[in-house]
Amino acid sequence: MANGKTAAREFPWLTEKDVAHRGLHKPGTVAEENTIAAVSDAVHAGYGVEIDVRATADDIVVVFHDDTLERMTDGQGAVGMWGFQQLKKFTVGKSGKPIPSLPDVMDAIDGQVPLFIEIKSHPKMDIQKLCAGVRHSFEGYQGPVAVMSFDPRIVLWFKTYMPKYARGLVVGREVLLGVRKRLGLQLAVHKCKPDFLACDINLLPNTYCTKWREKGKPLLTWTVRDKQLEAVGRQHADALIFEAPAVVGEDF
Repeated sequence: MANGKTAAREFPWLTEKDVAHRGLHKPGTVAEENTIAAVSDAVHAGYGVEIDVRATADDIVVVFHDDTLERMTDGQGAVGMWGFQQLKKFTVGKSGKPIPSLPDVMDAIDGQVPLFIEIKSHPKMDIQKLCAGVRHSFEGYQGPVAVMSFDPRIVLWFKTYMPKYARGLVVGREVLLGVRKRLGLQLAVHKCKPDFLACDINLLPNTYCTKWREKGKPLLTWTVRDKQLEAVGRQHADALIFEAPAVVGEDF
């Protein structure tokens, strides 16, 4: 601290690369979403990586988007009702591989590109064990890593217990459609003090995010899936969280 003021938090790597949404994945191949293969392909192509995490019944943090197994695996039920060893019986899409743990994915990235970890939750859950599990996964990791969530409780937890890491608030469609929700966003930003926002591309441009950028604060946008949305994102955000054919082109 100098002159009674807190030093500015700066993470220039937040917007230096576009970010592959759930890895550089190809549905129906070994590189299904949120798999080590998809993450490795993104690393090799030089993109940042965004993944989703949630907790198993035995509090292991795994890399998986959905609350339930049906869409992406040959299993059934909620991820949170299975232990990690039990989940290994199920394979993700056509990958032939089980759901990976967060430490396994971090080992694959090995600090080579920025990693954005979206922490999944629901309003009634106790976030403590999930956040602590993510924290333990970070131990010894040297690369650029950010956490982000729709849930302000999670962003606030990392502000409190892991303040040195970059943290972001994910802004979904419902937040900017009504005055009450907009006020809720402003309150969450005030309490959590996120280092970046990640806004739904379908909401851009909007006055809140425009003012955010005018203050010199980073804005990412998701999920950019085609060239038309890419053009919007290039104009109104600082980096894109994307899926093919956006960014990588039709031949990917």
